[in-house]
Amino acid sequence: MSTIDDAKKTLGLRLREIRKDARLTGRQLAALASWHYTKVSKVEHGATMPSEADLEAWTFHCMAQSELPDLIATAREIEKAYAELRRLHRAGTAQYQRELLKRVAKGRRFRVFTVNLVPAAFQTASYASTVLGDAAEMLGHPADIGPTVEARLARARLFRSEGRLYHAVILQNVLNAAVVPNEVMTEQLRHMLDLQQAPSLRLGIVPVGTRRYMPMCEFNITDDTEVRVETFSAIVRVTQPREIAVYAKVFDHYARRAVYGSAAAEMIRRALEELEQQGATC
Repeated sequence: MSTIDDAKKTLGLRLREIRKDARLTGRQLAALASWHYTKVSKVEHGATMPSEADLEAWTFHCMAQSELPDLIATAREIEKAYAELRRLHRAGTAQYQRELLKRVAKGRRFRVFTVNLVPAAFQTASYASTVLGDAAEMLGHPADIGPTVEARLARARLFRSEGRLYHAVILQNVLNAAVVPNEVMTEQLRHMLDLQQAPSLRLGIVPVGTRRYMPMCEFNITDDTEVRVETFSAIVRVTQPREIAVYAKVFDHYARRAVYGSAAAEMIRRALEELEQQGATC
């Protein structure tokens, strides 16, 4: 799922399948539950978020009460995503990064897939400052960039600490993405080359032209207990085992198509040379 709306639509599709398995029309289910006849359609299309009472009634009348705990957990995850976004707007990005640091400190294995950004464990202070500053300006978060970067870098050090394993897979275009000025990216690429030697870090790069799944979103997997997806409109945390398994499968797909070690280093060097040539011709 890439947005809250996607999550609501996914939940709606699951409820639609439950209703169809019970051989009920939308109007029949609405009548049984004493709802307005349009409510079932709105829920199934993601236009209306069902309450826990709605889910109880839905599964009761569809004789699918064994599905209720998982449906309630999914709905709570969606609500928590909204809550995290509201807190981010109110407390600022530094507070969110500090909370995230506490959360990931409990983890030992991290899998990260990125489409446009350098993964957190590999970011320099200048790179992190630029991308976090741009995000705060674009989304209207409180401008507390200094403390935010400090917390982000503390998280990067945590990822590289003893006893933790950090496996990142990126698309090759991350090396050329113009999300920061050239001088910042030049420093960033050199830093990535240095960090390739870190025993706890593993960096895979999926070459341009490699046959692969279409990338739908960037995501972070902590152990096998949580997936975090940050979108323009929300911070989504996935904790349901079967949903985490989907992200793990996608990660494995990209990881198998990535290159590592000397081949990845050569790709970084070529991107660095291109940036340096651009600077020389300016």
